[in-house]
Amino acid sequence: MKRWLLASVALSVGIVVASGMSRTSSLFSDEGTSAPTSTAPMVAAATKSGSEINKATGSLLQSGPQVGKEVPSFFVRAITGPQMNRSVCFVCRNGDRPVVMVVLRRLEAGTPALLKAVDELIDRRRADGLRAFGVMLSDEPSKVAPHLQTISFDEKLNLPLSVGPETLGERDSLGVDPTASATIVVYRQRKVIWTAAFRSIELRDDAVRTRRTREIVEQTEKLLNDDK
Repeated sequence: MKRWLLASVALSVGIVVASGMSRTSSLFSDEGTSAPTSTAPMVAAATKSGSEINKATGSLLQSGPQVGKEVPSFFVRAITGPQMNRSVCFVCRNGDRPVVMVVLRRLEAGTPALLKAVDELIDRRRADGLRAFGVMLSDEPSKVAPHLQTISFDEKLNLPLSVGPETLGERDSLGVDPTASATIVVYRQRKVIWTAAFRSIELRDDAVRTRRTREIVEQTEKLLNDDK
């Protein structure tokens, strides 16, 4: 962990300027498949239909801490937002508030749209105490940071993005499934309420991603409305 933090300190504000001037589309390729690790976010546009995806993926992927489990405290390197270039525990900062945590293993063509949807949800329900943050699992923060910063710049995200060591995804921590490109963890009073996950193929398909994202937003809105 110490070595990882030292490597991440090398990130500077200059990265934001350089990466922010490029378009988000430059992060993705038109050929090939999603990278097997989080340090090479090069993906392809989806070519399979929704029915083909359902056949390929089967049931919904289970990823993230079990419902009812306490979300552990952990430090990450903030890549965007007010805490940029600092070691931050977002779990600690958000306290008992309702939180949407987005854990990324790979960047896909649909990742910006997912983050934008979460960002817009937070903006609408901030008065109800809802907060969010994103963390990408990688042991090479200097490689993935420019990609995250470009997404944040292009999508005009208020959602803070960060990078954490890959060990955070292990079972005794966040329990992130290795095949999940994105895992959504909704918790309140630091207890997990529910989780959702996207495989690479699900995140790249516009129809599937839009439907699943809408369900996540609606379920979170319902949670907040039930509290009133």
